[in-house]
Amino acid sequence: MKKQLFWAFLLSIMFLLPDLVFKLFYPHYLVFDISMLKEVLAIFVLSFLIFSVKSFALRYLFGIFIAILSLIQLYHFAYFHSYMMPYEVALADQGPEWVNTLSKLIPYIWLPIGVFIAQAIALAYILKRKFLTFKYAPLVIMLLLLLGPISAIKRKRAYIYLPKATSFSFKNTFNALSWYVAKEAFTDRKLPEFKPYIIKELNKTTPANVILVMGESLSSKRMSLFNFPKLTTPHLEARRWDDNFHYTWGYSGGVTTDVSVPTFVTLKREPENLAPMVKNSSNLLALAKKNGYTTYYATTQNLFVIGGVLADFSSEVQVFEGYDQLLLDYLKKLDLNNSRNFVMLHQRNSHSPYEKYTPPQFQLYPFKDKPYKEYMRASYLNSVLYTDWLLDQIFKYVSSLKGCNVVFFTSDHGEMMGLKDEGGRFGHVYLGYEDAKVPMLIYHSKSCPASITKEFNLSGVISHYQFGKIIAKTLGYEVINPNEDGSYYINGVDISGSRGFIKYKERVN
Repeated sequence: MKKQLFWAFLLSIMFLLPDLVFKLFYPHYLVFDISMLKEVLAIFVLSFLIFSVKSFALRYLFGIFIAILSLIQLYHFAYFHSYMMPYEVALADQGPEWVNTLSKLIPYIWLPIGVFIAQAIALAYILKRKFLTFKYAPLVIMLLLLLGPISAIKRKRAYIYLPKATSFSFKNTFNALSWYVAKEAFTDRKLPEFKPYIIKELNKTTPANVILVMGESLSSKRMSLFNFPKLTTPHLEARRWDDNFHYTWGYSGGVTTDVSVPTFVTLKREPENLAPMVKNSSNLLALAKKNGYTTYYATTQNLFVIGGVLADFSSEVQVFEGYDQLLLDYLKKLDLNNSRNFVMLHQRNSHSPYEKYTPPQFQLYPFKDKPYKEYMRASYLNSVLYTDWLLDQIFKYVSSLKGCNVVFFTSDHGEMMGLKDEGGRFGHVYLGYEDAKVPMLIYHSKSCPASITKEFNLSGVISHYQFGKIIAKTLGYEVINPNEDGSYYINGVDISGSRGFIKYKERVN
């Protein structure tokens, strides 16, 4: 038994080794996180069970299956520089085209193929060893593998099965297959056909630094900047008449973080159009990197919620635990005066429980020991005060930098506070206008030329999608969408639009 445990441990390392080798060549492919220990344990249990299979042929078959899961994800990343989405599994029927592509690109994607070949040879050697066998081991392994698709059948939201920077390649591919088998393989859901987005490179001056701050659950309805009766955004209001400050409110692209943020970052307008997420040609991080910006992503959230849209487009990824001021501290540590940078800061503040993410000095509205409604509303307003301060600090710091620098701010979605026009609901997730109302702000250095700032007219902007296109233009690219018809969308809780969406053409107050 001890020998079997030892060799199961070695086999586990062999299954994980492709990711570790791959990370040496693609440093931003994998972000280590404590949550990955679950995957390490799972692969160890699976390795032990594989050694418990009597037949060498079956042992090798199971081992090669896991190796192929890694190969698929690593090949995809090497070629596309992005993780494989569940919606791409259907492309497996284009076998001849893949082989043709593979034959021409081996010099560029040799690493995952080379690692797989070495892994296949090593598996043949290691799995020849015989230990204590278990008659039903193959059946147990099959049942464990079936747990993925079976659990996916019950899921209504795809985000758990989207690729994660904090998961190993075998797990990301297994999740993609599980979702596809459970939701797509045996259904006759026909998605509308969409024309591909066109990315036009603009011959224009771009800022030295572009900073995108993504808020969390911040509703424009609770900001005094937008005439909320209680004072919640004094710093932003003080800038109301500044020529270098622009603001409006509109609707988010979704009502959950895991839908809204990937939708925003990839400029995905149509809920059922998966191409922007798959191809990443309009991904803001990718566009920034393409135009020579060093790209950074820092968050006080879990990377779990953004569905792999960082891919290989972020030069550095940082995850912090604590108050959002950590994002400001991180920004100040970057060398923004001597290089061109695109920095995305992803907040946690204004997510319930609101007082947990709001420092005590900003808890000005009493909420402790209050009835539920008063507790929720007061603690939420305190969180808005904190974000107002944080943005003001970011604006002040940016104004101290050399050259032209631009800050964009919006929130992933809004938040309801149990009012009548919100149906008495609290929180978000409900598909409706009230929990999709978000601020859209732009602040820029006074030294920014008119060729850059002329794009900052927000008078007709009512959607995340439009706001995202302004950011793309600021980075030097125009995103031309042949599918546009003057309407915009608020997606439900599934990023493919399967859980409903709202189509609108004007603001609904």
